[in-house]
Amino acid sequence: MPDHVTACVGGLIRAAQYLRMSSENQRYSTENQETAIAEYARQHGYQVIASYVDVGKSGLSLKGRDALRQLLSDALDTGRTFDAILVLDVSRWGRFQNPDQAAHYEFLCRQAGLRVVYCAEPFGDDVAPITTIVKHLKRVMAGEYSRELSEKLIRAHRQQAALGFRQGARLIYGFRRLLVDATGKPKQVMANGERKALDNDKVIVIPGPPHELAVIRRIFRLYVRNELSAVDIAVRLSKDGVKGHDDLPLGVNTIRTILSNELCIGQMTYNRTTKRLQAPSMKMPESSWTRFRAFDPVIPISQFRKAQDRLARYQLWDKQSIKTSLQALLERKGYLNQNLISQEASAPCASTVASYYGGSLFAAYEAVGYKPPPVSPFGNNGKHWSKKSVLSGLRKLYTANGYITNRLIIRCKYLPSTNYIIRHHGSLQAAYKEAGIPALTHAELQRVGWKRRKAAGCDEYYHGVHWTDAALLRALRKLETQHGYMSANLLNQNGVTPKISYYAKRFGSLTKARALAKLPDRTQSEIALAGCRRRKEGTLLRRNRLLPGQPKWVHYRTEAILTGLRRLVKRQGKASISLIEDDPTLPSAATIIHRFGSIQSAYRLAGLVRLAGWPMRYGFPKQKSKL
Repeated sequence: MPDHVTACVGGLIRAAQYLRMSSENQRYSTENQETAIAEYARQHGYQVIASYVDVGKSGLSLKGRDALRQLLSDALDTGRTFDAILVLDVSRWGRFQNPDQAAHYEFLCRQAGLRVVYCAEPFGDDVAPITTIVKHLKRVMAGEYSRELSEKLIRAHRQQAALGFRQGARLIYGFRRLLVDATGKPKQVMANGERKALDNDKVIVIPGPPHELAVIRRIFRLYVRNELSAVDIAVRLSKDGVKGHDDLPLGVNTIRTILSNELCIGQMTYNRTTKRLQAPSMKMPESSWTRFRAFDPVIPISQFRKAQDRLARYQLWDKQSIKTSLQALLERKGYLNQNLISQEASAPCASTVASYYGGSLFAAYEAVGYKPPPVSPFGNNGKHWSKKSVLSGLRKLYTANGYITNRLIIRCKYLPSTNYIIRHHGSLQAAYKEAGIPALTHAELQRVGWKRRKAAGCDEYYHGVHWTDAALLRALRKLETQHGYMSANLLNQNGVTPKISYYAKRFGSLTKARALAKLPDRTQSEIALAGCRRRKEGTLLRRNRLLPGQPKWVHYRTEAILTGLRRLVKRQGKASISLIEDDPTLPSAATIIHRFGSIQSAYRLAGLVRLAGWPMRYGFPKQKSKL
C-alpha cells in the first residue's frame, strides 16, 4: 500500500459516505443510512465532507450505479479531498453475485490509501485475517440474499399466473387489465401505466372493445387466408386509420406479437422468457410455461395454429440460435463451409451467419470451435503470390495509372484477381492501406471516372450520337417552341433529345441549361399552374415506368418475392432464372440472390424443390398418392 498522509480538519478525518437503496420499499432508506453513518462518524472521529448516493439502484452489479462509479474514480484521483469511505454495511456496498467483485472495488480504494469503513458491521475497518474471513462471508450472504429472493419471487409469480392473475403491466392491443379484489369482485379497468395500490388486489386479463377484437380477427384473416406479410398488414391497417396504443398506428412488431400471442385464443401464458439477477433474457422451454384459460377464444384455434405454422417458417435468428444451429450441423457433418450452411434447412443462409459475426464466416467457425482447412497459397493459374509481390504490384499499378480500380486489377498481368486479394487481405481497402495507396470511396472513384470520360470527350456522346453544347441548347429551344413548355417528363419521353439526367450532367441542372438557351425564367408557381392546366386538358405527361410491366413501386418485400415465385410455378409449372428474369412481377434474379443469399435458399423458403431430371429447374413437391 503506498504511503499516504491522512489529512485532518480540526483533528477529524475527512470522509465520504456512500448511500444506496434498491427501491422505495427498501428497509434502509438513505435518510436512515445517513443518520447511522453520522452517529458513527461522531463517535470515531470522522467528518463527512462528501456524499455519493445511488437511489433506486440494484446492488447486483456496477451497472447504473453512477454514484459508486464516481466514488471509485474520485478515490483513485491524487487530488481527492477525503481519506476514508463510510458505508453502512456490506450489503450497501453491493450484493454482487461474485463476492470477489466487491472485494476488488474495496481493494482499489485501500491501495490508493483510503479506508473503507462499514459502520454497522462489528469489524469496522479492521483488516485482520479473521475479519477478512467474516467480511467475505458477509459478501457471500449479501449475494445469496438476492439470489434466494429472486427464486422466491419467481415461484410466487408462477403460482399467481397459474391461478389466472396477470403478472406484468402492459398488454398487447385488443386486451385490457381488470382490477379485482381478494374475492374476485371487479373494481375497475386499469389504463396503461396504472398499478394496483393494495397488495390484496389482483389483476386479470379480459378482452378489449369489440372494434379492437375485430381488428385482431382481421389481422389473422389477412395473414392466414390472404397470406399477406406483417408489413403489408401494417400498411393496410394504417391506410384504414386503425390506431393502437398511444393513438399510434399498429407497427410491424405489434402485428407479429399479436399473431404469436396466445391471448388471442383466450389463454394467458407466463414464463416464456426469464431474466434473473440482471442476466440476459433467456427463452424457456415450452414445458416450463404456465398457462391458464382466461376467457373464450377471440379467433378459432385452428386459425391460430395455421398462423403459428407460418410464423415458424420464418425464424428470427439471433447470435445464440445461429451458434447452436452451426454446432448441430458441425456435429452431424463434421465440417462447415458456405455451401453446406446455405443448403441446411435448420440453419440460416451463409450471408446471415456472416452478418452476425462481423461479416466473416471464419469468425463464426471460430465461435463454434471449427478450424477450417488451410487455404491454398496459390492464386491465379496456380501461381504463388506472396504478400510482398501483391503489395508491390498494387504500388506499381497505381504509379502507372495515377489511380486504381477493380477493373485495372483484373486486367493486370502481374497481379492476382480481386477475390484473391480480398481473401488474403480482408478487403481491397485494407490491401491499399498496407501498400500505402490512397483508398478512394465509391463516390470518389465515380468522380474520377467522370473526369476521365469528360477529358476524353466521351461525355459528348449519348446513345452513340454526338451532342455538342450548342446542339443540346437548340433542342431545348425547339421543344419549348413545339409544346409551349418544358418539363423533365417531356425531356425524358420526347424520343429525340437526351434525358434530363444528361442535361444535368452537362450543365449542372435543367435551370442552368434553360438560362444558357436564353429561355424565359419561370417561377415554381407558374410551373405548377401550367401542370394543372395540362392535367385538366388531358395532355399532362406522367413519369413512365423503367421497364415494361414494372409496378409503380420497385421495393419488393420478402413475402411478396416468395409469393411471386409460387405464382410463377403455378403458371409455368417450374421456376428458373430465365423465367424469373422474364416475369414483370418479380425482381431480377440478382436481387433475389442478394436478398436470400442464393437462389436455392429462395426456392427452399417458397416451398419449392429441385425437379427430377432438371438440375436447374424447381417446382412444387409431388403429392404422394393415397392407397
